[in-house]
Amino acid sequence: MKIERTIEKYYYLTGDEKSKVGNADPIDSNIHWDFFENKSKDFKLTDPIKFKINPGRFTGQTGDFQFNSCGFLLFSDKLRTIIEKYITDIDSPNWFPAQVTDLNNVTTNYSILYLFDKPDFLDYQNSTFVQGTDHPIKKRFELSKIGDRLLFNSTKLGVSLCVHDIIRKEIKKEGCTGLYFYKIHTAGRLS
Repeated sequence: MKIERTIEKYYYLTGDEKSKVGNADPIDSNIHWDFFENKSKDFKLTDPIKFKINPGRFTGQTGDFQFNSCGFLLFSDKLRTIIEKYITDIDSPNWFPAQVTDLNNVTTNYSILYLFDKPDFLDYQNSTFVQGTDHPIKKRFELSKIGDRLLFNSTKLGVSLCVHDIIRKEIKKEGCTGLYFYKIHTAGRLS
């Protein structure tokens, strides 16, 4: 299968704020967005990180892509299976066990994807930054830096994962919930 490698074929995979998926908070108050930062690539968890859906803004259901206050890439088994088909060892990925308990006290197993190596894919010449800072507000990426990756995350991206159209189509075909995609160079929702 020939894969078209243009930047227009990549999408941000992010949580769908219009879905009915609730936001999960870690039960352990010591777990924050930077929990995995500065850990070695062979770091392991002895127990799953436990989350509970808070009864706030959303209806409280769980989704295949699970919103969480840490900004972790928290995937159901179904979504993890899809991602695993396309991930390579190039960015030192690791999966960590997690559990999410919904508002009905039903606990579901999840996995946190963490990429230990996060190269900087930004095209600094063509990106727009907040004046006087290195904070990008309009991100452009260099395809040559992305290379053969079908999914990537970057130090300058925040928490969104970028996926190739091949992955996006399979995720949509499998009916995964709690997420949406938008093209890297455009704003707005894509169904």
